[in-house]
Amino acid sequence: MEKPLKWTRIDRPLVIPVQVRDILARLDGAGFVGFLVGGCVRDALLERTTHDYDVATNANPDEIERLFPDSITVGKQFGVLKIPVEGGLDPVEVATFREDLEYKDNRHPVGVRFSGPEEDARRRDFTINALFYDPKTQRILDTVGGLEDLRARVVRAIGDPQARFKEDALRLLRGVRFSTTLDFAMEPATFAAIKAQSRLISKVSHERIRDELTRMLLGPRPSTAFGLLSECDLLAWILPEVEALKRTEQPTYVQRNLWLHTLKVLETCIQQNPNRTFVLVWAALLQEVGKPVAWKKSGEKSFAGHDREAASTAEKIAQRLKFSVESQQAVSHLVRDHLKLREVFNMREATLQRLIRDPLFPELLALHRAAATVTDGNHACWEFARSRHQEYLTAPPTDLSKILTGEDLIALGLKPGPRFSEILRLVEDRVLERRIETKEQALEYVLTLL
Repeated sequence: MEKPLKWTRIDRPLVIPVQVRDILARLDGAGFVGFLVGGCVRDALLERTTHDYDVATNANPDEIERLFPDSITVGKQFGVLKIPVEGGLDPVEVATFREDLEYKDNRHPVGVRFSGPEEDARRRDFTINALFYDPKTQRILDTVGGLEDLRARVVRAIGDPQARFKEDALRLLRGVRFSTTLDFAMEPATFAAIKAQSRLISKVSHERIRDELTRMLLGPRPSTAFGLLSECDLLAWILPEVEALKRTEQPTYVQRNLWLHTLKVLETCIQQNPNRTFVLVWAALLQEVGKPVAWKKSGEKSFAGHDREAASTAEKIAQRLKFSVESQQAVSHLVRDHLKLREVFNMREATLQRLIRDPLFPELLALHRAAATVTDGNHACWEFARSRHQEYLTAPPTDLSKILTGEDLIALGLKPGPRFSEILRLVEDRVLERRIETKEQALEYVLTLL
């Protein structure tokens, strides 16, 4: 005789979007069981906002597809379909209760066996992610101790942690992310297993690693996350260039400063920029990675040229992690140029105006401000540059393309070439400095150069 499942009634119903309730109601109306499961239950119990909802059901994949004809069936062979919904939510994942068969690549099972909720819970990663919620009865099904760990604020792998991480190496990063995003302690055996299995992270695709790291960087405690990644020996496998900030053959005081400076810049970034962007957080993480390279190239004498080395290294990292080409260039640009703002009081007006017109200038300002806050607290350059940027936004200068074009120079008898480009640049300088304001003035100036 099967042991009855133990359900726990909670004192208040969980808040569920109407789109998700409609999916559960359609399953129920067809005679099937449907429970919310995973992170959405965890976050609802913690009163955290989520846009990602998963439903577990005893309906098989064909039955789910018949109920939801517009479903996305890419994962159907594993019992998983995604139902598109409106209202800004991610597609709702509806999956048949299942248990995983053998894992052969440290990432994916070779197949699944449809089963019940208890078996479905055992195949999941962490106890706090294996809770089922039945909205009809306002009860939680917990077969792995997730409610207790949720109350204790602990991240614990289900069953044997060594086995869980061998099955799916992405769980190594997910454990760190859950711990630091939720501000939960890592259960000791789970931590030890992550450290022991850290090498398996090399089995995970660069895209998935990038996505997990980005979630940490955009989360509430990025410096804590990267500190824990280093403690777990994961950072050395996925971002050795960042790990090198603390493990390089430099004097002890330099090692400590580089690593701690990076963590403090990350922490300062979240305080100063609640709505920080993808490229800003990655630039904040990578802005010091050129110093170990520059230090070695100088024979351990100086950090000269570290901004160029950092930009080059940052671009290589971005390429390795499969950033878009635009994001690769943007991160590299921010890493290279954020130090330029130290020279704003000495810049030519044309140089300053070009800097201000850069679409990435807001991120450049933010990165400079965070670094300055951590380094010496001197915000004079940031305040000046910000004020000039505000002036530009309030009353943008004349559109350069409307003053003088290459066609105008050709009409004067000039041929495209080095001198041609030099003249256009000189005219542009004077427009930016407000010394030329009309096409007539520009043409008069060009005639003086011929």
